Formats: sequence, structure tokens, C-alpha cells
Amino acid sequence: MKKKETRLYNVLFPVWMLILFPGVWLIVLPGNFIIDSLVLIASMFALRVADKKKWYKKHILKIFIFGFLSDMIGALLPLTVTISFPADILGDELFLTLPAVVLAAALIFVFNYFITFRKEDKGLRLKVSLIFAVATAPYTFLIPTRWLYMI
Repeated sequence: MKKKETRLYNVLFPVWMLILFPGVWLIVLPGNFIIDSLVLIASMFALRVADKKKWYKKHILKIFIFGFLSDMIGALLPLTVTISFPADILGDELFLTLPAVVLAAALIFVFNYFITFRKEDKGLRLKVSLIFAVATAPYTFLIPTRWLYMI
């Protein structure tokens, strides 16, 4: 009887890309920071936040750190399922990655609402936390790893 292998190289595109190609961190971290900055700046204008420069400096680092932490926690979901229940799945199927994206988005909201913006007006913190949850969710999780092998 042949034992089934667990193929970890196909589990999740962003996590394994970062592990296999450490230089990618040099793109991912500044890229995430830029995206978070753009979303924060757009949010401040849309929500008419006063003293934008002070608000930006006060919140951007927490937004960035909690966003990245949320993405990593979300990435653990398909990784754990794929390792725990070895089957002939690649790890990038929609039934694994979509819940990971939703989990990460929910965590982005929770971290921002209850920690990053906790001292802000309740209505404002709700709006900006929702904006970040939707705009910065890790949609790259939905990119099939099979596409990497077509190159």
C-alpha cells in the first residue's frame, strides 16, 4: 500500500512564495505599506478627517502590522487544512482560499476597529475599519498556484 504524499509546494501562493524566494519580501512589505498608505489617504479624504498628516502618522504603522498579521493568520487556514487532511487537493482551491480571504478581512476589521482606531469616534472607526477590511483583504490568495507552473 502506497502512502499518500502531502505536497506543500502547492499549498498557498503568497506564503510559499515568501519562503521559497526570500527576496520577494523586499517587494511584498513595501507593496503592502504603499497599498495601506493609499487606502488610508483615500479614506481620510472620503471621510473628511481633519489634520490628515497627524492622523496618518498616528495610525499607519498599526494598520500595516495588523494587516500583515491578519494575512498570515488567514494563510494558515488552507495550510492547516491541507496538512491535516492530505488528499489530492493542491491547496489553492476556492473552498480553501475563499474562507482564508474572509478570515483575513474579518481580522483586519477587528484589529483596526478594536485596537488601531479605538480612540476615534465610533462611526468613523467603523467606516474606516470596514474600508480597510474590504480594500486590503488578501485577494492574491485567490490566484491559483497552477498559474506559476504555466510560466
